[in-house]
Amino acid sequence: MNREAMILKTRRIELGLSQTDVALNSGISIQQYQKFEYGDRKLSNSSMVLGLRICAVLELDPYEVAFESEKDWMKKIR
Repeated sequence: MNREAMILKTRRIELGLSQTDVALNSGISIQQYQKFEYGDRKLSNSSMVLGLRICAVLELDPYEVAFESEKDWMKKIR
């Protein structure tokens, strides 16, 4: 399981949500969400709108999901 997938799953469990809850509140299918949580697809490679919707449902900072540290995302934006 990749780092992003672990973040998604851990946060979902912390909030007491099911995968279905996250998918429905993000406006995507359960199968699509499962691909992110199982590590078959990276959230950071999806559309910005989709990534932001999932982060909003899970109350996550998108930067923390997409980049391992502030140093990493500062490199990407320069």
